Amino acid sequence: MDPRLRALRWDVIAPVGLLAAALVAVLGFGLAHAGDAKPPPLVGALGTPVRGVFIAPTATPLGAGPTVLPRPTVPASVPGTPAERDQVRRNELLIALDGFRKLKARDGSYPTTHNNIQTLCAFKKLDVGCKLSEVIPGGAPADPLGDPIQDGFWYQSDGTYVKLYASLEQPIPASERCPTDNVDLLKKPNLICITSQ
Repeated sequence: MDPRLRALRWDVIAPVGLLAAALVAVLGFGLAHAGDAKPPPLVGALGTPVRGVFIAPTATPLGAGPTVLPRPTVPASVPGTPAERDQVRRNELLIALDGFRKLKARDGSYPTTHNNIQTLCAFKKLDVGCKLSEVIPGGAPADPLGDPIQDGFWYQSDGTYVKLYASLEQPIPASERCPTDNVDLLKKPNLICITSQ
């Protein structure tokens, strides 16, 4: 072996050389595969993995209350203006109330929900409001936007009284807002209601 190579301090050069080689390998691997990292699939994603877009959370100021969500954008195929559709909803509440009064006159009591709130007639076999078809031609009213669960009418009764709810599209004065402790209806920003004994 060459005497000059023996004179070098291999106890220092060998570890430094190995460290330098490791750094070069890591940097080379990182540059070769930069941008290939993908987040894990969304929970419940089936089939071909669907990757979600990460949106960083924003800080909520102290003391801030819940934000009322606006109603979804109405598709262009829905006829009428929000004001016209709200007038239809108000009229339909009165027609439904008249129908429930006819049912009470016939049966001696209102159809009961045991004082729970349910959709008026979104679920044909479950909602007692579907009984309106027995006294109203065409049956229970339907919301102009066509989604009876999101935008429809709701009904509450213990048999001695009836309370009907509807969510309007346009803002209403606080005096018209219907008070409720139902967590789902609290999300409706422009909730109105009518009651009858």
